Amino acid sequence: MLQNPAVVTRKEFPENHKKARSRIVQNSKSKDEIVFLGTGGARYVIAKQLRATGGMLFRLGGCNVLVDPGPESLYRLITYLPKFNPEKIDAIILTHKHIDHSADVNVYLDVITRGGFNRHGVLLAPQDAFGENGVVYNYLLDFLKERVIIKEKSVFEIGGLRFLFPIRHEHRVETYGFKLFYGGHTISHITDTKFFKGIVRAYKADIVIMNLIKLGPSEIDHLSIDDCEAIITGVKPRVAIITHFGMTMIRTGPWNVARQLKERTGVTVLAAEDGKHYTIEKLLSYG
Repeated sequence: MLQNPAVVTRKEFPENHKKARSRIVQNSKSKDEIVFLGTGGARYVIAKQLRATGGMLFRLGGCNVLVDPGPESLYRLITYLPKFNPEKIDAIILTHKHIDHSADVNVYLDVITRGGFNRHGVLLAPQDAFGENGVVYNYLLDFLKERVIIKEKSVFEIGGLRFLFPIRHEHRVETYGFKLFYGGHTISHITDTKFFKGIVRAYKADIVIMNLIKLGPSEIDHLSIDDCEAIITGVKPRVAIITHFGMTMIRTGPWNVARQLKERTGVTVLAAEDGKHYTIEKLLSYG
């Protein structure tokens, strides 16, 4: 649910108490947003930083949840949100351990726990992100309030947010997207995967965010434009957002692909932009 607005007394607003309180509630709603700390993916885009690769920050109901902090994520966060204190991040989700999704995770774990002096935060990740062949430093885990192993159909709740990890993806390492329930609405994030039976049913939501690295079918298990069209047609969201672009997408222009998908499906499709803040209120206004 929404963060409680500040208490306003009649003494403070003797004539316009109701109007003032209404404005505060509206301001609280307007703060619910998704910030793209990067919209790039894959090796070449990482190496050249043609697009930032910092993941996403969900700022909802007073909770701050970071998803897939890839290379330079912390730098992008303090650049795009200069007034935001990264120590206020409540949870970090790794959808999988590939470097473009996890490179900065250990930096964040140190930051949010103040180097272990403040036991804080939750890390959610698949089992293979931990241990000898994982990407998370073991010593940092002791600094956290909680570590959660993501499994198929697992659920995690924090504040007024409820995350469901509905199905394991078909990708080269253990990978999960999520469906987020918040304020009577749903947001699905379909991270790296090839198209598979059950993906549409698993991710039905009001807002759908999809990783689209390549134009056509991929030998490394990623969605294509045709796959995204099938997902949008099946899910019928109010709005879809494409992100995590590789070189072929960048050369073509993600905005051009978004326009094509909108023409094919009749659903508004947005091409995510580095550093852009998308308010939930605005996203829900589509469709």
